[in-house]
Amino acid sequence: MDTNRMFFTDSLRAFVVFLVVVLHGAITYMVQAPPFWPVNDPQTSPLFDALVILIDVPIMQIMFFAAGYFAFGSLAKRGADRFLQDKCIRIGLPWVFGVLVLTPPVAYLGYLSRQVQVSLTRFWAHDFWGLRFNQSVYWFLGVLLFQFALMADLYVVSARFRGWKKKVAVPSWLLFAGFWAVMSACFLLMNQFFEMDYFWKRLYVFVFQPVRAPLYCGYFMLGVWAGQNGWFTATGYRPGWGWVGLLVLSGAAYLRYPFIIPISWPLQMFQAAGAMLFNLYSLSGLMAGVAIFQRFGNSSSRFWSSQARNSYGIYYSHPLFLYPLTYLFMSITMNVYLKALIVIMLGWLLSWGFSALVLTKVPGLRRMF
Repeated sequence: MDTNRMFFTDSLRAFVVFLVVVLHGAITYMVQAPPFWPVNDPQTSPLFDALVILIDVPIMQIMFFAAGYFAFGSLAKRGADRFLQDKCIRIGLPWVFGVLVLTPPVAYLGYLSRQVQVSLTRFWAHDFWGLRFNQSVYWFLGVLLFQFALMADLYVVSARFRGWKKKVAVPSWLLFAGFWAVMSACFLLMNQFFEMDYFWKRLYVFVFQPVRAPLYCGYFMLGVWAGQNGWFTATGYRPGWGWVGLLVLSGAAYLRYPFIIPISWPLQMFQAAGAMLFNLYSLSGLMAGVAIFQRFGNSSSRFWSSQARNSYGIYYSHPLFLYPLTYLFMSITMNVYLKALIVIMLGWLLSWGFSALVLTKVPGLRRMF
């Protein structure tokens, strides 16, 4: 099980990061864009609303799964102390710097784009720590670091966990059905207490969507399980094309279900249908992505190698380029699809260049990125 030759896992992660950039660019041009978004362009299209829904549902589950997939091997090789030290350097420091230094100027674009007469220094010192507080894309790093810390603690206290040996085992459909059912039930339960798009940000430390929090943990643990059971290796489990078909069907159903469910249905039944479709689309998105990239993206070409090497840097830096670009293009009237394409591609290319030329080259930064 030579996981070092699994180029498709790096390619899939890089593609998901590209989708994150597309998502954050597309939100600007939604008809029903969230009011907290830094820039809401006056030119909109409902197609961006659909695009945002389709991208937003599965991508973070895939990110947490990918993080968990190689985690146990790294932990067993380095030991808990070195493992945590490395994660604090590569994840913890960028997380803290991103929240305290990089997020406030990006969030201030929300004032600039709406012509709120407040200086950046006042916003940074006062308003940001009130209703405007957020962690931008860096919330993912905080939640991920917390999961790595819990995993390292379990490794220290549990001899059984430390002795877990890697093997090759093909999962049954019962495992996937059970995972989908548990994730759907947890999603539905949290939805009884929290709105779908509500972000929990008390105490300023961890910022996340409570409805999706069980999925972040569940997919991370599924990734750990998959890694230790040799999924996607040469002799391990290879997702089939059925997952791609399920992705298309579940995605189409999730887009349409709010409009086709009878109004007479109780709220809980409506939420249950949404939870089941959301989680079916998430799981099929992960497995379909692996199926496609295992067959067509298992490449070590210069492009994919560079994308893999810089995926973390692109994720980390893209708000610094993408959001100012959406603000600069607000006053430009042109075809909204062309405008979105230009903004998104420029934001992605600038982030890629910044990562390749700065984050992965400058001493100190290179240790983190």
